[in-house]
Amino acid sequence: MSRISDEVDQKAEMDMTPMIDCVFLLMIFFVLVIDLSQKDLEDLILPKAKYAVPDENPPDVRPIVNITQDGRVVYRKNVRYNPATDGENYEGIRNLLLEWKETVVQDVEPQVVAGRQVTIVNDPILIRADKWTEWHYVGKFMTGCSQPEAAFWKLELAMSEQDKEEKLYRGK
Repeated sequence: MSRISDEVDQKAEMDMTPMIDCVFLLMIFFVLVIDLSQKDLEDLILPKAKYAVPDENPPDVRPIVNITQDGRVVYRKNVRYNPATDGENYEGIRNLLLEWKETVVQDVEPQVVAGRQVTIVNDPILIRADKWTEWHYVGKFMTGCSQPEAAFWKLELAMSEQDKEEKLYRGK
């Protein structure tokens, strides 16, 4: 009987290393997932919308372009057009639209528009422009979308329900 009581009196030790490894792996997973969901978005102050439609159920393949205050066109953290260095050369915007057209267009029949055969893209592009962006930069991007080689005709403008700067001024 003393043998059984000796075994019961022994302290059981538990190795916490695998548990800690699992916790760190979960933390790394969630950090990566959160970061990947925001890869298309730049830190912009969007203009406030008085009348807007909520962006419910956006298409999975919808390209998102960001236009910064200084007119840079940014897609997935890469500057595709910079007015300071590119000036009137909009080749970066054109190339971006053609890349999108190759990845987005699926089973679309070319149509004859103004005597020219054009593949019109029915999927929208979301344009996120900063509140203080000069609108001619947005206009240049929209002009690129309307060119026959790109032919994106559905454009959506991102707006905010609240003015972020208003909170800063009021101290809230």
